[in-house]
Amino acid sequence: MKLWLSVLTLSGCLITSAQAANCFYINSYHQGYEWSDRIQAQFSKEMKTVCNISYHYLNAKKETNPNKLKNKGMEIANLIALSQPDIVIAADDAASEYVVNPYLRNGQTPVIYVGINWDPRPFGYPMSNATGMTEVWPIQQALDTVKKTIGVVTKMALITADNPLENRDEQAIRKIMDKNDVQLNSYFVRTFEEWKQSIKAAQYNDVIKLGTIQGIKDWDKEAAIAWIKEHNQRFTFANQDFMLPFVMYSISKSPEEFGHWAAELTRTIFKGDQPWQIPIIPNRIFISRYNPLLLSKTDFKIPDAVIRQSIVYKDN
Repeated sequence: MKLWLSVLTLSGCLITSAQAANCFYINSYHQGYEWSDRIQAQFSKEMKTVCNISYHYLNAKKETNPNKLKNKGMEIANLIALSQPDIVIAADDAASEYVVNPYLRNGQTPVIYVGINWDPRPFGYPMSNATGMTEVWPIQQALDTVKKTIGVVTKMALITADNPLENRDEQAIRKIMDKNDVQLNSYFVRTFEEWKQSIKAAQYNDVIKLGTIQGIKDWDKEAAIAWIKEHNQRFTFANQDFMLPFVMYSISKSPEEFGHWAAELTRTIFKGDQPWQIPIIPNRIFISRYNPLLLSKTDFKIPDAVIRQSIVYKDN
C-alpha cells in the first residue's frame, strides 16, 4: 500500500494515495550502538507517518569476518528482491559495501546512503539510482582549537580500536596531519590493557586524539577515567561525543543530521525527483563540547571564544 499521490519510482510506477510506501532501512551496526541508533531514530521520527519502515542490521561492529558479512549482505539483498521496497536507506559504510554496491548499484530501486566515511567512491558511488550524505570529520577544526590551546603541535598520537573502519579513518586523518606538518603516531588496540599502555606510551606527543572504544575487549569506563587522570599529561580530544568522559575537548558530528537528511531525501524522491538529480553532499553540523573536570587537573585553557560555543560535559 502506498501513501503518496502522483509519485513516479525509477521504474516509472505510479505511487498512489491508496497505497503506503515501503522504506527498507539497512543499519550497518546493531541495536544499542548509540551512533547508528540516533541516525535511525531521527529517520523514524520524521518518516513513521510517511512510509512503512522495515529495519535490518548487518552487525558490522561486532562481526568483522568479511565472509560472514558478505553472507549477511546477500541475505538482506534477497529480502530487498522479495519485498521490492520503494526506497532503500543504507546507513554507514557496511550497508553500502555489502548490500548496495554488489546488489543494487545502478538498479531500479532508489537508494539513499548516509554516513560513508570521507569518500563514497570505494563503495561504487556515484550510481544512477543513488544519492546521499558523506560523513566527514572536523579534524582540521579540532586541530585549530588544539593549536590555540597548547601552542605548537608537531606530534599527535591517535589511539583507537583496531578494526577496518578505524584504519580507513586513520588514513584520512594522516593526510590532514601531513598538510599541517604534524607527525601522526597511531596506536591500534584490541584490549583495554593495550589501550591503557598506549596512553602511557603516547606521552611524548604534543596532543592525543582518542578514537572509538567500540570493540575494545574488556572495556571499563570508570577504570579508563581513573587511568587518564593518573597517567595522562597531554591535551586530549576526540571527534565523537561519547568519548567526552575520557577527553578534555571534542568536536563531533551530529547523527541526527544524517537521519534528517535521509528523511529529507526520501521525501524528495517520493515527490518525483530522481536520485541522480540530487547532489551528494557532506555533513555540515559540528558540535563542540569540553570536560571541565579533566581540564581542571591541567594548565590547559581552551580559548574563551570556543568555550562560549561549546556544551559543557557534567557527567563525571
